[in-house]
Amino acid sequence: MEYTCKDYRSEMKLLGLTRRLEEENLTKEERAQITQEIKELEKAMKID
Repeated sequence: MEYTCKDYRSEMKLLGLTRRLEEENLTKEERAQITQEIKELEKAMKID
């Protein structure tokens, strides 16, 4: 399997979203939006 720039970008985006989700000062809406983005990204990366 070839590892592409797209794969790397997706992994870094997932990492960034996961770290952002750990912040304490997020509103419920922000937390829900980030969680949804993570789910969509994981589905696209086929790791859900």
